[in-house]
Amino acid sequence: MTNDLPEHVYLAEVPPTKAQANNKGEVLWYAKGLGWYKGWFDMAYMKDTTHWTYLPDDLGLEPEPTDAKDQAFEAWVKQYPEGCFDESTTAILKLGYFGGWRRGQS
Repeated sequence: MTNDLPEHVYLAEVPPTKAQANNKGEVLWYAKGLGWYKGWFDMAYMKDTTHWTYLPDDLGLEPEPTDAKDQAFEAWVKQYPEGCFDESTTAILKLGYFGGWRRGQS
């Protein structure tokens, strides 16, 4: 076995402790074919899980109110000529816009 792991990435064979988990008791696990997923430090992890690493603390920030997102989307859509998008296109654009909003890229 090689020791070519990035810093702070550990084999699942050496499970994390509560002291290594974030303030909600969670770490990031890695499973082949799935990628990284969040779970508790003492959970029974998914099949093919090979590694784990630290997860930042949950800051407890309140999500933006839905009204603010809707208002921001409506303002964004008004950049385009009226009737430019049909109802189904607007619905798809709204999903994408809200996805960016959640990631701080609105």
